[in-house]
Amino acid sequence: MSTRTEADQWDSVGPYSSAVTVECLPTPDGDSLLLVSSPTAVGGFWSDDSGETWQRVEPPTRYPVGTCLVGNHADPRRWWLSTTALPGAHASGVYRTDDKGARWERLDVEPPASESFQSISAHHEGQVVVAVTGSGHTFVSRNGGDDWQVEDLSGGREVFKLAFLGDDLVFQPLREGGLYAVRDAAGEPQPPEPLEFLNDGQALHSWDGAGQTIAAVVMGPGGGLVVSQNAGHTWDAPRTDLHGGTVVVTASHSGDQILHQSSTATRLDSGDGSFRKVKRPGGTVADFCPLPEGGWLATDRVHGLHSTTDWQRFNRVGVPAASVTALAVAEEALLAGTDTGLFRTPARITTPDWQSPDGLSADGNHVVALAVQADNPSLVWRTRRINLQCAAERSTDGGETWQQRGSWPDGIFAVHIHPQKPERILHSFGYLHDDKEVLGVRTTTDGGDSWAEHDHGRFYLGLVADPGNPDGVWMASYTNGLYYSADFGKTFTAKTTEEATAVHFAGNRLLIGGDAIRYSDDRGTTFHTATIENNRGPQRVVAFAQHDGVLFAATASISYPENPVATAGRGVLRSRDNGKTWQDASGNLPSLDVRALAVDPGQRWLYAGLHGGSVHRLAL
Repeated sequence: MSTRTEADQWDSVGPYSSAVTVECLPTPDGDSLLLVSSPTAVGGFWSDDSGETWQRVEPPTRYPVGTCLVGNHADPRRWWLSTTALPGAHASGVYRTDDKGARWERLDVEPPASESFQSISAHHEGQVVVAVTGSGHTFVSRNGGDDWQVEDLSGGREVFKLAFLGDDLVFQPLREGGLYAVRDAAGEPQPPEPLEFLNDGQALHSWDGAGQTIAAVVMGPGGGLVVSQNAGHTWDAPRTDLHGGTVVVTASHSGDQILHQSSTATRLDSGDGSFRKVKRPGGTVADFCPLPEGGWLATDRVHGLHSTTDWQRFNRVGVPAASVTALAVAEEALLAGTDTGLFRTPARITTPDWQSPDGLSADGNHVVALAVQADNPSLVWRTRRINLQCAAERSTDGGETWQQRGSWPDGIFAVHIHPQKPERILHSFGYLHDDKEVLGVRTTTDGGDSWAEHDHGRFYLGLVADPGNPDGVWMASYTNGLYYSADFGKTFTAKTTEEATAVHFAGNRLLIGGDAIRYSDDRGTTFHTATIENNRGPQRVVAFAQHDGVLFAATASISYPENPVATAGRGVLRSRDNGKTWQDASGNLPSLDVRALAVDPGQRWLYAGLHGGSVHRLAL
């Protein structure tokens, strides 16, 4: 292993982003420990000061995997974590920690071949733990995870969702309507029994359970919100005024609470059978928990974790878990493109709670690429997937406001600005037309008023200007290699067939990244493979950056439709000899899946955009 140095210490700078679950675990001294999971972060986050500050859970693996994190109410230092498989890196597994994630133990349980664990649930006393695979099979431990066995708790049904309610287990089958209860699942499990709350013509729309409470949204005649306060033994009359939408239930020392969300209103139960109208911090509350000292925490899959004292005013707190796909340093600002939208913060970062100039969305708001005009850092172009369209957009104020300059029903992969003529833009694209793929570059000479397509028969992930020809563009095509165009994309010449996902010029030296790093000193006529210290196999290099003669490379774990994940990222690499040899510069990065790099020479920072880890910076 390479030696870590003080120079390899990265700082997390935000932005705050998505969260899914939040648990309040009571501690023996009467305080509480808060545990948060995210759909993208490796591990999760915890706080022992009521959410004032948050610590990232040190995960058992630094590779990007879907995870489910659950705590133990009998011992708040013990947690369980289930991970999905990452081909080429590790199999799916279940892990346990007894020291808040400082050390993890992989438990002796394996899902069936080609499957992954999708969720994990724990009984409040911490002895019974249930892990569920993507196909709905259940694995059970009755001694805190020491030993596991397959238990048919569901009576042969595939489990879609489950929840412990006291000693009972309530589940929804994957292929059936309704709910079932396994009585005394934590002791001597009884055969699953159907819960009788649906009438003829009704269907279960959504549900949740915690403590002793189940809340279900029922569609059909006489439907609405139905509630059981005794784990499904009896049910209250339907609340027909609360129909459709979703429901979230949480348990606390003061009793179970229900939050009902529809397209028209959000209501929180008041504990006396009535519901009061409240606001929500983002699109939809995925989970919430009351705090022992008062107030609540609420999670949103896109907008993150928020604190509130009255469900009217919210403060976004502590969870930097965005998946960053593009980075750029614009006029006095740092921009981060993610799969939920654009984040922006002043270059002198004072808070991890960044702005989102045009909003965030779970679907149809993926920022694919960013490019800044070299001589005018206020001019920024981005490509963005908006639902089924891809758009080219321009900002003239450093990313605060944007104007659409073209939209197409295809994919856009990278964007390039002419180094001397900022009205000339080139981006790579691909779409299907009459059962034929059209792949190449699209160009404009008038700032986006009109565009011309050039079908090259391949898509490009990386674009860089030729330092010897302002109209020259070097184009990295993942499976096809490196190409050069001397006329701004109209025609092209093949340079090498080696895998190319990124391209960069370091002086007169040309570098390409892909399954390795290669360099050429004769404009692509011949290439040499760089040496990567402690090389553990093929890399997937996706971005380069440079500052004062020092080169950096981002490595990622990325899958394509025609090629499943073959390698896991190994973080950030650094070269001090112009790209001939590379060493590990990942230091304390929480994830080795790095998707983007950017340098701010004025502030002397290198920024790295992580999958599930937001943005980290390294002093230069």
